[in-house]
Amino acid sequence: MLLPEVHVREPITISAAAKLLGITVDTIRYYEKEGIAPAPARSSDGWRRYDTSALSWLAGTVMLRGTGMNVQEMREYAAAYRAGADDTERLALLEEHHAVVLQRQTELQRHLAALERKIDAYRQTIAARGASGKARSAA
Repeated sequence: MLLPEVHVREPITISAAAKLLGITVDTIRYYEKEGIAPAPARSSDGWRRYDTSALSWLAGTVMLRGTGMNVQEMREYAAAYRAGADDTERLALLEEHHAVVLQRQTELQRHLAALERKIDAYRQTIAARGASGKARSAA
């Protein structure tokens, strides 16, 4: 995965990786268990160590999840990658998801506009009530 980019000079622990990516250790373990993220190398003491490559894959996974890609779709993408799917096949998976994200974005914008109208209506009601209350107080 290309974005977002994450670089480390030396491999880091799972807790450092989680902190760097803004996710929990349990989330990283889950992605690995589900085959979404490849298992990282382990140090001589058996602890997971995340290099730039492993972190980049996880960062991409976090980005995909943030766009609403579900776990099954992330599994399919990872499986296609591991199976050696060519760039065209992986591009098709991402473009399909992109279309879904754009549809959701359009729907979200529609709901946001309705929410803003509702907020404006409440503000106008409160302001009108406040203005009529001030007029009564002066009388």
